[in-house]
Amino acid sequence: MRVLIACLLLLLVGASLPAAGAEPIAWQGARLIDLIDSLNEQGLRIIYSSDLVGDELIIAEEPDLAEPRSGLAAALAPFALSVSTGPSGSLLIVRDDALPASAPTQPAPGGAAAPLPEIVVTSSLHRLEFLHPGTHRYLDRELATRIPAAAEEAVRITTRLPGTAGGGISARSHVRGGEANEVLFLLDGLRLYEPFHLKDFQSIATIVNSNAIAGIDFYTGAYPARYGDRMSGVMSIGLREAQRDVETELALSFFNASALSLGRFGDDRQGDWLVAARRGNLDLVFDVVDPERGSPDYRDFLLHGGWSFGDRADISVNYLLSVDKIQLADTARGEVASAKYDNEAFWLKWIANWNDALTSTTVASFSSISNRRIGSLNLTGIVLGSLDDWRDFRAYGFKQDWTFAPRGQWMLSFGIDAKHLDGNYRFSSTRTVSEPFDAILDNTRSTVRDFDIAADGAQYAAYAEIRWQPNPHLALDIGVRRDHQNYTTPGGDAQTSPRASLLFNAGENTELRLGWGQFSQAQEVNELQISDGVADYFAAQRAEHVVANVQHHFRAGIDLTLSLYRKSFREVRPRFENAFNSLTIVPEIQFDRYRIDASSAQSRGAEIMLSRGSAQQAVLWWLSYSWSEVRDSVATGKLKRSWDQSHTGKAGISWRWKTWDFSAAAEVHTGWPRTELMATTGVDPDGSAQLRVATTELNSRQYSAFHTLDARVSRDFAVKRGSLTVFLEITNLYDHSNTCCIEYTLQTETDGTKVLQSRETHWLPLVPSLGVIWRF
Repeated sequence: MRVLIACLLLLLVGASLPAAGAEPIAWQGARLIDLIDSLNEQGLRIIYSSDLVGDELIIAEEPDLAEPRSGLAAALAPFALSVSTGPSGSLLIVRDDALPASAPTQPAPGGAAAPLPEIVVTSSLHRLEFLHPGTHRYLDRELATRIPAAAEEAVRITTRLPGTAGGGISARSHVRGGEANEVLFLLDGLRLYEPFHLKDFQSIATIVNSNAIAGIDFYTGAYPARYGDRMSGVMSIGLREAQRDVETELALSFFNASALSLGRFGDDRQGDWLVAARRGNLDLVFDVVDPERGSPDYRDFLLHGGWSFGDRADISVNYLLSVDKIQLADTARGEVASAKYDNEAFWLKWIANWNDALTSTTVASFSSISNRRIGSLNLTGIVLGSLDDWRDFRAYGFKQDWTFAPRGQWMLSFGIDAKHLDGNYRFSSTRTVSEPFDAILDNTRSTVRDFDIAADGAQYAAYAEIRWQPNPHLALDIGVRRDHQNYTTPGGDAQTSPRASLLFNAGENTELRLGWGQFSQAQEVNELQISDGVADYFAAQRAEHVVANVQHHFRAGIDLTLSLYRKSFREVRPRFENAFNSLTIVPEIQFDRYRIDASSAQSRGAEIMLSRGSAQQAVLWWLSYSWSEVRDSVATGKLKRSWDQSHTGKAGISWRWKTWDFSAAAEVHTGWPRTELMATTGVDPDGSAQLRVATTELNSRQYSAFHTLDARVSRDFAVKRGSLTVFLEITNLYDHSNTCCIEYTLQTETDGTKVLQSRETHWLPLVPSLGVIWRF
């Protein structure tokens, strides 16, 4: 509490200082195209043709950008251009006498048809401008600085959207009933494997510095054929681009210390670069708060350099490195673990504009991961064990995407993706479970595992997708994808995934989206389940998505989104969970570990969301409700998944007042399923007391309802060089104890009688973070 009071006092003292913001950019005399690019960087999605907006158009009068759309309209007016609402909430720049904005097919000067813009017809796309008037959600960098996100992790903003479920500790989430590993994670077009720090210890942060992120495209179902190999969602992250010759940010908070610098170079500013470094501060916090808990130390580094060869080609070189060194202990539970993780990726990216109709993007990459984890467990009278887990992994990739748009009404996309993967595993563990606990779940008295495995193989994929707009109100997207793996099953495994989406504009302010598709997810070389005793790969999992989505923009500026979905899983591979405690340090050797063998699964739900405002406006808010259920089909019937939550409500608001910004985000949902251990005392024939235990039916009971409120307050100050932002962020503001788990211990009385004791444990308590960001 003293820490909170000190934080609040610091902010109040800051309120007495002179308030000033960064000098706004002067646009009078600048190129119109530069203003448009700047607004796009801020989160607007503006579509235009270079035939309409050329380098020669100069802004004569300073536009008022307090409301970006009206300011843009004022800047366009002298050139006989105007802005209209386009498909999926985009803004279209058209001639004043052009066709309606939803039909960007007006012939360009000279009679040539202008290329069709990238019309988003995916049924469940949340784009990164959250709450922008229109039909999609876009979570951009500015939004990430306004909405509370634990550990200052930008990707956590996706948990504010309906359809995602998580406990708040991990940066990973379950998307519409899927497992947490079913989301494709892309950075600047590169597939990232194991993209989290502390990945075996709740994955509290990503390995991508949030300050280097420009925005995130977040798909929750029925996504296009270009995305494959994960069957529940896509998180595609874009890198920041410099707006000045040099930009620098230095940030320090309870969770992180980071430095970021980016800029442009060259005679015509055709080169760009970015350098970002971050250090997690949790080890320092542990040293002060609870040094016996251990020392979770993690760092990451990101380098980017690019060069533009005129309008026809852009080439970039990129490097990402993350390093974790972890020591953790839970002495009350007899758990100790240490780990060291190294994860690096190097990729070359080439964007080629061959002509006005044909473009391609090529990515050649190399990824390398090395993991070492050691753990031990001594839960007196219940279980004793240890593990030693070493593994490494390498991936060599080549990916190429093409877009061909020769006419104004259709566009063809196609591409290939090839990877060679290899990995090595050395794993050993022992576990001894005491009576009577050896008779519950999947337990045996003693288990010894010892593996030394080398694995390698290849993955290949190809896709084609056609997007057609037959009239101003209708757009269709039909695609097919073919994936193949040569290492998972004898003779290889292949999947064909057809997909189709439809977008219907039922008026200027209403859109209907329908989506259907088949999706597959192969077991990666680095995903062998040897720590749970499985030394074989499984065939790819499959899923079918059916999604309907209606979006309407009311004249009052309020957006309504209604979604219905069904996701059917088949060929589901086994998974392993802990029945009582999911927050354990060494889960594989605990006595509550068990295997789920499902023949299929189904997730379905309905979501409704109301929102108003955008990240660029003074006030934004949102309110959503979701109903959902997800069930596995097992031999005994239907089994609730451990993250099933029937009813979920989410809400939030952000208010910017002068140099202050206040925001809050709340969530409430029905409690997750739980399994309990029951104990009785029997009498043996010799008259001695004997402890007997049994479990309730798996996931048949329920934890109490989860609810939390997160808050953030920040203030900007002008300093001699640049600007300073001071912020205070509090997770679980009123410190509600949200139960997540049950811990069991065995107590021996003086007469020798054994008594089973239980204690509930919880998700995050009140967690404050005070931070400062210096931008110059």
